[in-house]
Parts: sequence; C-alpha cells; structure tokens
Amino acid sequence: MSTLLNWLLPRKAPQQIDCIPWEIELKRWASSEWIEYQTWLFRHAFVSLHDWKSLRSEAQSWQEKPLFSLITPVYNTPLKLLFECIYSVRTQAYPYWELCLVDDGSSHKTTLALLDAMADEDKRLRVLHLPQNQGICAATNAGLAMARGDYVGFLDHDDRLAPNALHAIAKSIRQQPDTQVLYSDRDMLSPRNTRFMHLFKPGWSPETLLSGNYLFHLLVYRRDLLEQLGGVRGEFEGSQDYDLILRAADVQAKILHLPQVLYHWRQHENSVSLAHDAKAYAYEAGTRAVQESLQRRGLQGEVMENPALWRGNYRVKLQNPKQSAQVMRWSERLDFHNVQINSDIVILGEDIVAMDEDSLLEMQRWLQVDGVGLVTGKLLDNTQIVHAGLVQRPGGEPLALYAGHPETTPGYMAVTATVRNVSSVHPACCAIRLELWQQLGGLNPDYQSGYALLDFSLRALQAGHRIVYTPFARFQTQSQDFSQDFGPPQERQRFAKTWENWLAKGDPYYNQWLTLEMNDMGLAL
Repeated sequence: MSTLLNWLLPRKAPQQIDCIPWEIELKRWASSEWIEYQTWLFRHAFVSLHDWKSLRSEAQSWQEKPLFSLITPVYNTPLKLLFECIYSVRTQAYPYWELCLVDDGSSHKTTLALLDAMADEDKRLRVLHLPQNQGICAATNAGLAMARGDYVGFLDHDDRLAPNALHAIAKSIRQQPDTQVLYSDRDMLSPRNTRFMHLFKPGWSPETLLSGNYLFHLLVYRRDLLEQLGGVRGEFEGSQDYDLILRAADVQAKILHLPQVLYHWRQHENSVSLAHDAKAYAYEAGTRAVQESLQRRGLQGEVMENPALWRGNYRVKLQNPKQSAQVMRWSERLDFHNVQINSDIVILGEDIVAMDEDSLLEMQRWLQVDGVGLVTGKLLDNTQIVHAGLVQRPGGEPLALYAGHPETTPGYMAVTATVRNVSSVHPACCAIRLELWQQLGGLNPDYQSGYALLDFSLRALQAGHRIVYTPFARFQTQSQDFSQDFGPPQERQRFAKTWENWLAKGDPYYNQWLTLEMNDMGLAL
C-alpha cells in the first residue's frame, strides 16, 4: 500500500467530525482562482462547521427522509482524486445516502485497495468489482441495479459534491414531492484544485436542452423514472447522460432547477471539460441523441454541431412550415383587432429588415414545436448586437443581454449563439402561433407601444406556453439611434404594476446569481 494511501485512510468518519481541521479543509475546497468568484463563494456558498451541524440536525428531525443512491463508476482513478470524491460524499450534512462504487475492471491495485478499505470504514459505501472493463454505460447500469434509494444521482469518480448538496436536494423534494428530476448549478475544479468557471443555469428550458446539455451535473432522478427509461444506453456512450435527460424530457418528467452550486467538475488534461476533442465520439453521440429526440416528438429536421461554438453545442434546423405566416409591421398594431388573422403571425418593426431569406422561416419553424407559442430572433445594428434575448427585471425595463457587443460574442453559456428559452420576445422581430393569439385574444389595447408584446409574452407564459429565441433568424435595424426603450414611462409603470408579483420572483430563464445591472451576465455579488 502506497504512502499516499496510508495517509489517506486514517480519516474520521463523518459522524465523528467535530474538529477545526475539517473546517479548514472545506475552506480550502472553497478556494477560487477568480477573485470575484472567491468573494461570491464566501458570501453565498461557504458551509461552516456550525452550518453543517445545523443542516445535519435539521435532516435528522424530518419524518420523511428520502434515501439517495449515488452512482460512481471507477476506473484506475488517481488515488487523491478518488479519495476526495468519496470524502465529499462521506462529509455530506445529509446522512441518508449510499454510494454505489462500480469498479470497471481497474488494473491499478491501489485503486482497488482504496475502494475496499474505505468501504470497510463506512457501510454506506457499496463496492462492486466488474471482472473486466466494460465502459461507462455498462458500469453505470450495474450501479443502477445496485441502487436501493428513492432517488439516484450521478457522481464522476474524480469530481466532488458540495457538503450541503444532498441536504439541499432532499429539502427541495420535501417541498415539491412530485419532482422527478432535479439539477443544480456547478463549477469546475482547476488542475490546481481550486474552483472556477461557475455555471449558473436557467430554470427548466426544454428548447435550450436541444442546443446542448446545459443541465450536466448535478443531476438527480427519481429511481422509478430511471427504471421506466431503462437506464443509460450503450449506443450513446460519451453522451449517455444527455440522451437520458432528453428521454426524461420527452416523457414530460417534472424537472426542477435548484440554483445552488452543489457539484464541482474536475478539469484535467484528459477530461472533456478541458480538452473538447478528447472524446470526439461523445459529440457524435450527442448529435444522434438530439436527432432521436426530434423523432420521438414527431418533428423532422437536421441536427448538426453548432459551427460557431465549442463542441457540445448543437443546432437544430427544423423542416419548413407547411403554411406561410402573415407578416405585419408594427405600425399596423392599432389595426390588429380589426384584421382577420387566419395563420401564424410575424411582427416586424417599421425599420427592420431580414438579413437573409431564411430568417423569417427560422422563426416560423420553431412554432411547430408543441408548447412553443412565440419565437423571437437576433437583432443587429450593423455588426453589433441589439437583441439576443431579453431578461425581465422588477422595474419593468427589460435587460438586453450583450447589447452593443460584436455579433461574434457568444456570451455566457453561449446565450447569443444558441436556440434557447426566454421570457419574452423582442417587439421588433417575433412570430406568434395562431392558436395562442386566439386563446389570449390578441394584444392588450391598454398598451400603445412595445410593452403590448412584452405583456403578451408574460400572458403566454402564464397560460403554459414557451418562448424561443433563435440566433439563426437575423434581422437588421435601419435606425441609427435604435434604443431599448419599449415605450413611454407610463406604459412601463403599468406593465411593472400589472406583473409586479411575477417580476419580483425573477426571470425564470435567468439565474438569480447573475447581475441585472449590466448586460454581460457577470456575478451579482
């Protein structure tokens, strides 16, 4: 047994942890290379020993205590990384879990010895040794077969959980027991073992998911849903988790976002997080996973990797609509209640020009997706972004993400360059499904400005419809002084008052930890 292994093993079990060194170690685990993120971590995400004990006590007082099964395939993992992974589970404030460690035919004796030694220390660690290497999918399904928990989570063998991760998930389940899938925010661990590259995700966004697996880590499923889906599929090796969540979405599983950083994804030279070409087959499998999802939904279209972005981002180009849409200029808004509407509607501002023949069709294509009621496009002033998605703010004045930036700026989570869900259309370029127009009775005549369409957007969300932004519908404004003023102050105030309660909760497609003061999606400290 190596010297490192001898140093690692004599750690205290979590039930005995009550000493300062453990708190110092977790402080080290909360260290970031980014000064701004370091500040955020200590303000919003650091779990002290006192906090940990309070969470533990709270969990023990609950009458209903869901059991979590964490599935971790292991293959020749470096000892220190494997130990940190397991240790991050053993130090969970929530104690009702089992860790199913599936050794996928490791040849390193120290890996095998560490697994068995730690399992001897804590009976919640369950180790299965496969006779030979079978791959991540086979190992994952072997772990699922072992699982006895009410909910199942996935933890890579070199990653870490935040100490409050399972407590936060369990608390959310208690509050919303019909939830079938939960996902959290995450960050990365650098090669120097410090935290950086945070990923603060939006709420559940079905169309965003078609552009890439934005949910990736931490994902927790109700076990009966996983049994219904049949586990992961070997033919999607490398993107098996993406295929799994797409299939969960296609059966209308109830999916919930938990806006806390509960997972730390390890970055090293052979990981997909660092070298995007390390596993090229994974992205090919991702393309096929999205293609199959379209087929399950009865949609026809082409799926390709998004050439403007890093790998793992996809573009879905749906088939052209069977019927043309009725195109109207915003100057005709006052006549909307008198015009006979008998098809889907495209509304353009007076000075807005489509940059190619495909742009109008692109907006109409997404109206074919069940549940999508409105679509909006990208608006440019020469080569600068005017609109790449709006974020609703409490005062009633939306935030235009990356306005004024070059069009080549992909932005945080590539928001300007991917098809995604948003809370409202831009009044100068949008498409509306006929059935939605009829259901809501058109625009509210109380508004004489762009706020009529912002109001219509929120009414559509309230009625259960979704809104899509597509960067592949590109429009140019001819105005030299285009602004983001959607209407006079009195209309903004009316809008803010009408939707006061909705706006106060925060835009569901924008993370609460991101700034509303600037349009670059920086941290809100």
